[in-house]
Amino acid sequence: MTASFITVNHTSKSFHNDTIFNDLSFTLSKGEILSIVGPSGSGKTTLLRCLAGLEPFTEGTFIIDQQEVTNLDANKRPVSLVFQHPLLFPHMTIAENVAYGLSFQRIKKKERMRRAQELINQVGLTGYEKKFPYELSGGQQQRVSLARSLAISPQLLLLDEPFSSLDVRLRGEMRAWVRQLLKDQAITAVFVTHDREEAMEMGDYVGVFENGQFQQIGEPEHVYHVPANAFVADFFGDHLIVDKETYIPVQSLFLSKSTPHQTEWVWKGTMKNKVHIHGHSLYQIFIADVNQQVTVSSSLGLQWDETVYVSAHPDTVHTFTNLKQRNE
Repeated sequence: MTASFITVNHTSKSFHNDTIFNDLSFTLSKGEILSIVGPSGSGKTTLLRCLAGLEPFTEGTFIIDQQEVTNLDANKRPVSLVFQHPLLFPHMTIAENVAYGLSFQRIKKKERMRRAQELINQVGLTGYEKKFPYELSGGQQQRVSLARSLAISPQLLLLDEPFSSLDVRLRGEMRAWVRQLLKDQAITAVFVTHDREEAMEMGDYVGVFENGQFQQIGEPEHVYHVPANAFVADFFGDHLIVDKETYIPVQSLFLSKSTPHQTEWVWKGTMKNKVHIHGHSLYQIFIADVNQQVTVSSSLGLQWDETVYVSAHPDTVHTFTNLKQRNE
């Protein structure tokens, strides 16, 4: 078993009588990345702010590399936070922005600028040292923000939806690039997003967050294929949720224009939309009996609002695990 580098133990956060999250616990080993994903307003950003020291935990303990940091001020924690927007200093050059945090560590200017140059090179911005933020694109500015956060050599890097302001293509490029950089540097990180695909791509582990609780934490593939409960299954959207205890992966569903011979695990649906992905036709079918829409691959040639039967083999029907924490 790998020793825990980050330990968040039974933490809670309340504002007056309003509980934001309650009794949260998780661990990470050195160099691991946890993606926290969930809908807006579920408490993800507040958790990140507590980890950064910008807000105090109401209860619980927070340990980094065997040192408790629960009550340390933000500027004394070995933690860096990358925000949704770069928030660079407009009057400073790129090199000065990156070196800014080092000025509080009593490091001489020559050494600060040397370290800044190394990081600028690492984030692929060699030659931009003397430029100002307004001369850079959004993706380049976010790289500078990341370099500034890494300059102080944090033991934990927190990322709060850092790609949300970028276009789709650039967002995909940035998350692949950032993940590789974190892995190359063995940096432990917590990444917050509301984008399920982004969470799956970035994290070694995915924590699905809702209503101030982790509904499930595990490896991305496991969380996707073996959801703990109906909320997790519905959030990822690729399951037919039969009831609070039972689900069927959409890839196990079949469409037919006539009633199947089997009488169990069959529903009548209505075709509501057709999409094409990588040469495949997928139909969005609304099933009134379970008040749910599923997207199923088929070559039937259905028309809008046409009645169709959705069925599944009994062997593909699963029960929710209700497993909230990954096995250590």
